[in-house]
Amino acid sequence: MSFIQYLLFFIGFTLFLYLNNSNIIYSHIHTNNQIAIQEILDQRDKIKVQFAYDQEKIKINTLTDLKFSVLNSTTAEHIKNFLARVAITEGSEVFGFDDIKVNDGDFSVKHSFANYGTHQVILRIDTNSSITPAAFDVIVPSYQSSSSSPFLADSDKSKL
Repeated sequence: MSFIQYLLFFIGFTLFLYLNNSNIIYSHIHTNNQIAIQEILDQRDKIKVQFAYDQEKIKINTLTDLKFSVLNSTTAEHIKNFLARVAITEGSEVFGFDDIKVNDGDFSVKHSFANYGTHQVILRIDTNSSITPAAFDVIVPSYQSSSSSPFLADSDKSKL
């Protein structure tokens, strides 16, 4: 292979990695009335994991920001430089985000839920000294307005 072929391969591979990680965003959990924080405490390794999503904004087939914050439960400081894996269950389907590099303890992933109901978000944190699992629930309500459907946005019930 020539230098140009290697360069094109490198650019293509870099673009592939970037596009496949576009659902990963780094952010801290900010609290307000619409966001309830779920927590898991690993007492053996002194790790507290916080999870949150905006319950008012969650809709079917719309990207939802699932936020995580990983803290030392003794000092309340963020755990730094670890790998995370997130799996989201929707019935019999499982969606995964692997090898998320977290530098400052906060990160989030974006996921589009296809079904109403209660879904599980499973997290695995790999630090230099421990592996911490955590599981959280996400509720996608079925009482969403019909205007959220692209097929009913311009419809008039009297014409149906």
